[in-house]
Amino acid sequence: MMGNRFKLIVLSLVVAGCSQQDAAVPEVTQASACSAGGTQLLHVPSPDWRDQVIYMLFIDRFDDGDPSNNDQGQGEYAPEKPTHFSGGDLQGVIDRIGYMKELGATAVWVSPPVANQWWSTPYQAAGWHGYWAENFLEIDKHFGTLDDFKRLSHELHCNDMYLLQDIVINHGGNWFTYDGGYDPDDTAKNFRLLEADSFQSAPSQPPFDKINRLDPEHVAADIYHWTPSITDYDDLDQRNNYQLGALSDINTENPVVLEALKDTYKYWIEEVGVDGFRIDTIIYVPFEFWHRWAQDEDGIYAFAREQGKDTFVTLGETFLVSAPYDDSAEREIASYIEQDGRPGLNSMLGFPVFQDINRVLGQGRAPSLLEYRFERFMSVYPDPFMIPNFVDNHDTPRFLAFGHVQALKQALSVVFTIPGIPIIYQGTEQALPETRMAMFKGGHRNATGSFDPESELYRHIQALTRLRREHRVLTRGDLDVLAAETAGPGLLAYRRTYEDEVAYVLINSADHSILVNNLDLGLDEAVRFESLFAMGYDAPVTSNADGRLSMTLPERAVLVLRPGSSLTADGGATDVSLTVDALGADTFSEDFELSGSVTGDVSELALIINGNVDRKTTFTTEDGRWRVTVPVRNLGETANYAQVYAPDADVLSERVSYTTQVSDAAFTVAVDDTDDDAFGPTGDYVGPQQVASGQQREIQSVTARAAGRNLELTLTMAEVTTGWMPPNGFDNVAITTFFSFPDEPGQKALPQLNASLPGDREWSLAHFGTGWISFTYRDAGADAERQGEKLGVSPRIETDQDARTITFFYEGSQLGVEDWNGASIYVSTWDASGEGVYIDILPEPSEWFFSGAASDAPRIMDDVLLELAPR
Repeated sequence: MMGNRFKLIVLSLVVAGCSQQDAAVPEVTQASACSAGGTQLLHVPSPDWRDQVIYMLFIDRFDDGDPSNNDQGQGEYAPEKPTHFSGGDLQGVIDRIGYMKELGATAVWVSPPVANQWWSTPYQAAGWHGYWAENFLEIDKHFGTLDDFKRLSHELHCNDMYLLQDIVINHGGNWFTYDGGYDPDDTAKNFRLLEADSFQSAPSQPPFDKINRLDPEHVAADIYHWTPSITDYDDLDQRNNYQLGALSDINTENPVVLEALKDTYKYWIEEVGVDGFRIDTIIYVPFEFWHRWAQDEDGIYAFAREQGKDTFVTLGETFLVSAPYDDSAEREIASYIEQDGRPGLNSMLGFPVFQDINRVLGQGRAPSLLEYRFERFMSVYPDPFMIPNFVDNHDTPRFLAFGHVQALKQALSVVFTIPGIPIIYQGTEQALPETRMAMFKGGHRNATGSFDPESELYRHIQALTRLRREHRVLTRGDLDVLAAETAGPGLLAYRRTYEDEVAYVLINSADHSILVNNLDLGLDEAVRFESLFAMGYDAPVTSNADGRLSMTLPERAVLVLRPGSSLTADGGATDVSLTVDALGADTFSEDFELSGSVTGDVSELALIINGNVDRKTTFTTEDGRWRVTVPVRNLGETANYAQVYAPDADVLSERVSYTTQVSDAAFTVAVDDTDDDAFGPTGDYVGPQQVASGQQREIQSVTARAAGRNLELTLTMAEVTTGWMPPNGFDNVAITTFFSFPDEPGQKALPQLNASLPGDREWSLAHFGTGWISFTYRDAGADAERQGEKLGVSPRIETDQDARTITFFYEGSQLGVEDWNGASIYVSTWDASGEGVYIDILPEPSEWFFSGAASDAPRIMDDVLLELAPR
């Protein structure tokens, strides 16, 4: 394994980038290494990772550069199926280096290229994704050869780019299981090899080939934990020692395993020259392993330094997200970087920031969530500039699964203007709607190909990568949040500061215009700003005489500004001023009066609620006094603020904060559902057979309460479970709700459910919700196969596992609903994958799919219809 050490150490002295010619390398120069026929440039010094932009791709779903390796003759290749190999390979990645480089990517993270299990009987799927290793030391034949991987490394390095390899340590493929009960005192009891009759009956790499609990030699080797699948993710013993989704759990406490995994991953550093690892599922392995594997004198970091890679980055994956205004996930993630004074990995993926970017910009939550999240990001992690940020990836739903394109462009703008390393997931730049569809023509669910360098999102990301590259303040600067709306969508403003460079970022997350009023920028004079980047705004921007900023920011606008030349005050200050009388209470359950005084020549004022300039209410003044009625209609308890605006003078009053509290519904309807009827329209459907799947799709009752523009919908289920740790508090069910409104045309077909709305109703608003994803969409653009236009907002979700209730709270102001009077509500249940795609139905029972009907049968296990009428 180490036979080429001398040659590789020499190559490691070569400086990355064909433009640098002055490295003192006796045997090979940068130019000769990158010229045709030259020695391969496999080893280059580590970059400053703060400056990098990572492009993440699935080898199988990216591009098919060599069709001859697609089908290996084991029935594992079928591009039309999500469960099979699709045809992408390493040659395809090499062919698209220019595409990624022009986008602005400087590093490429490839999914595991190693030899995988080509078929899993329990999953009825192939290991096309790379996470079911059969041999950690070989390249999968579907992806090419070792030489192909080395050529990829060489070509990237010659393009001033870097190679990150996705690796797995926690587990291998689906090699064994337990039939019946599991006895920890007798782990041979009920043990069964899953693929005993397969051409891949066991891994081929020692010592990981010793998978048989019934073989004394394998038992003595102790390479695996002889355990069943995890059922309780809060149980640390299960998390560290049980199987993740029936994948054979490796015994990382065994010193033989530790050394084998050190040697395995040193091989890829030495042989291919990879510049870093992304490490899968690290929370299922004890910290002690990571400390030793990475930090030992013969560990990964020390070995990488021998190759000239002083900062070999390791991106640990822990799919942990925090609840709003809570930092428990950050603290647990940071514990894998350092624990009790001992170092572990040098970087971790930033899932908590990812989650709140999605909540705020894709689901309509208040920007104050991000203010809190940014503060924790900067304070909890030892080096936040080494933490990657992203808007979606291969394990999450696409942002466009729940948000619209303008919201996605805002989310990307945040990722590129906050500290940390931006990651772009393949296809985001082409607005791909599904997480694991292929990029190339003829690949899974892609008939045309998706490599358009002129696409709207490609150009947007290209501009952001250029912005980040040209302004070091965005890669090095401190982060200070200047404003973050608390009452709902609205202003998010922050400042980046590095040495003598300052940049300001302003974002309006609302789908309406807002007024930015006297925003304190930390300046003390009038300044004309230089626009470094703008979306949805093209007018000049200047501060007031006191250095504060007031302006109207259009819906979904983004501005990145830096102070330019000073301005001389022109003396044209207005003589108009507005004052607001103090309120007699903080909370109101009915309409109340807001009053105050005005000086100056003003005849008309406007009441603005929660910053929504587009829905202002105008009123007149009299003798220097004004008064206006503030409506209180909407169900629930809501924090609000009101302002009075003089449009002609462009003067805005201070905020008046208040809470509305409406508990008495104008409309209430409750429907009990038939017990034990979640078996589809025919009564013959069978749910997935995996152990965690039970009665989660059985609806027992639904209650709807509405007042004003708000609706509360509560489902009582036969069972609510959280075994998979869903952030929304329920799993193993997808709840899809369709709303019909009087005299409002819509659609009859229920998208992707192979069904239609009962009766003569037509829906115009829909909501899809699982434990991991929640979004609303309109009927515009919808049909039987496609969901409609995403609104970029989600209802608030509350789950009570003991009471078995799931409550959705819909705010009509975000959904375009004025009144719920007369609405029909159709609630249906099924299940969906983590990326929000409805699970298939097959003829025969399956561990992960529905069964009992044809593949085109309605995807509805249980349903309830409600009609809202006045009380």
